[in-house]
Amino acid sequence: MNTSSSPSDISATMTLRQLTLITMICSPAFSLTAHAEQTLYSATQGGVIGLNIVPSARMDPSGTITAGVSTLDPYLHGYLGFQIAAPLHINLRQSALTSNFRHEAERLYPGLDTKLRLVKENEYLPEISLGLNSAIGHKRMAAEYIAFSKRYKQFDFTGGLGWGRMGTAGHFKNPFKSISSHFGKSRDYDGELSASPDDWFTGETIGFFGGVEYFPPALPPLSIKLDLGSDRYEAEQSSFDYDVPVPWSLGFNFKPAAWVDFGVAAHGLDKFMGRVTFRGAPSDWPFTASEKPKSAVFTPHRTSGSGSPSAMQTDAHKDGVLLYNTKRDGAIISSGLDLEPHHSTPRQLRMAATNIANNAGAEIETIALRPSKYNLKGPLITLNRRDLENALGRNQGSADEIWRNTEISADAETANAKTSPYAISQFKLDHLHFILDNRVSMAEEDSGALFRSSVVSDLQGPSFFGLIHSGFSMRLNLGNNLERLEEIRPPQLFSVRSDVYAFADDVIALDANYIAATYSFTPEIHAALTGGYLEEMYGGFGGEILYRPFGKRFAFGADGWVALKRNPYTPLHTGFRGDGTLTGHLNGWYDFPESDTVLQVRIGRFLAQDIGASLSLQKNFENGASLSGFVTVTDNADFDLFGGTTHAYNGMRLSLPLGGVPYIPDGSEARFEAAPFGRDMGQALSLPFTLFEATDGFSYDHLARNWHEISE
Repeated sequence: MNTSSSPSDISATMTLRQLTLITMICSPAFSLTAHAEQTLYSATQGGVIGLNIVPSARMDPSGTITAGVSTLDPYLHGYLGFQIAAPLHINLRQSALTSNFRHEAERLYPGLDTKLRLVKENEYLPEISLGLNSAIGHKRMAAEYIAFSKRYKQFDFTGGLGWGRMGTAGHFKNPFKSISSHFGKSRDYDGELSASPDDWFTGETIGFFGGVEYFPPALPPLSIKLDLGSDRYEAEQSSFDYDVPVPWSLGFNFKPAAWVDFGVAAHGLDKFMGRVTFRGAPSDWPFTASEKPKSAVFTPHRTSGSGSPSAMQTDAHKDGVLLYNTKRDGAIISSGLDLEPHHSTPRQLRMAATNIANNAGAEIETIALRPSKYNLKGPLITLNRRDLENALGRNQGSADEIWRNTEISADAETANAKTSPYAISQFKLDHLHFILDNRVSMAEEDSGALFRSSVVSDLQGPSFFGLIHSGFSMRLNLGNNLERLEEIRPPQLFSVRSDVYAFADDVIALDANYIAATYSFTPEIHAALTGGYLEEMYGGFGGEILYRPFGKRFAFGADGWVALKRNPYTPLHTGFRGDGTLTGHLNGWYDFPESDTVLQVRIGRFLAQDIGASLSLQKNFENGASLSGFVTVTDNADFDLFGGTTHAYNGMRLSLPLGGVPYIPDGSEARFEAAPFGRDMGQALSLPFTLFEATDGFSYDHLARNWHEISE
């Protein structure tokens, strides 16, 4: 293969090795356990679900993460895929111009691929999905497609229409030309500018692709794939002497275990594809926020004597439960419950109710608990003691029976009148936790993949007077390769994050040190005022308000801040430079039913004074892991991966809890983020805490989803 050289040869080779290494590292984690909901289908050479060389309309189960590598002359692909929600797959792909693992890569072509399911298969309709390859990324790999898939017994048929790279076969005229002449414009299949929405579904012609996958009943780990592609490699033919293969391929996929599969295919008669993909879900991995606490044994037999409210609080504290303002009123005991952040609210309700009931005497029939966190108050949860005795003491009841007679009130009258805030909370050692913060970017111009790794020690301070909450954290920088970022993105007079390399230079620095006043007007309306060092690069002050109606899946809020840029050339980065900037957003959230997936939309002013909107989707898992993707678009442009400009900033985040690891404090986690480094546009403050996250334990969805833990 004869190709032109590039200034990024060394970086490309480094990234190629990193891709292979990442896949090898990922494989043991994926193999620890199989995902409960498995898919029959496997990946294409580019990482999305499909046949050998063409995508299908199929999806992985929600929450699945895939990692793999494939080779088909003239490219080696490495990919990391995320099934953020049941209908949405996002794939981070790095394509290297080389046909052999042992050869140096000539160029890198990174991209972000997406697939959105429009119609789910039923008895009459096929599954229909819309896909964008290199939706954001290099133009050489850019393509758009609509795929249709239908299952018949052991056969899964796929057909579709492709634009861009997948339309170079030119089977049909572009049907979108009848809508607008924009879609009929000639399309550049190469060049150094990134793909953009202006390119989507354009071109004079489109291509047809299709194929079938057969699953032999006698060989369940094996499937046979036959497909016909619509890619004619026009960019490669114009760039170097490339022998274009015939468009068909025949191969098989072998899945020896649920967490790994291998693909091999002949592309025409002279080229061969090889692929390995690892697949798993964070919910199945052995990560937990902390070990499940052991509660005191529930005593089903009532004693004649009863302990005082202060004695109940003392016994509960020995069990790791912080009760406050415990009061007796006839046959009712009411108390505030300060939530520990690493366990579900229903589990902590059980622990609190057990300690109260064991000391309550014979006449108490009702236990009313109001959960709180960071001084914020949740709804009043009233439990029937008899139901607790049957389920927890005699094993004759269930969580469903407790739920049936539980009353939950979020009325304004019940907010702060029943329980007054405590003066000074107990300080807990488990308020200390560690964060292993790992960040990586797709290939940058002349730099290959960029990375940064650090450890943040975070200490949540005590609360005072029922209003004040505080936090303190330090950052230890372990390593990075951001030194060349200064050459690519010279610091501006008012840099937002383009000077990240300077913050990563010092071994240790102050990460955050803040104080916040929090208050709940009702269990549905909360507010916070926060000031201090808010994050690694910014200090300042501001506030947030949140309306989160109980029993609803939506929430609304707003925040506003005066942000002060920190100076990385001062001790521990404690100095400031420049004037403050005003930033703030209107926020909206929607919690999708039965999937624990939250959509957030924010509109407002970002740190570079640019105006825009951000959309994120976060999938939360029962073990405390979370997976999210985000995209931000503003009215100002920033440098993209290839030296051009873009109005978009996007990335993926994965958080894995480490509290279950011996000698690691509860609440510790490992964070992995894949997003471009050094961007100035579309940047928001990384706040030390948000009201939406702080009040999640009060939400109806959290209580209902975790209610089974009240009887475990």
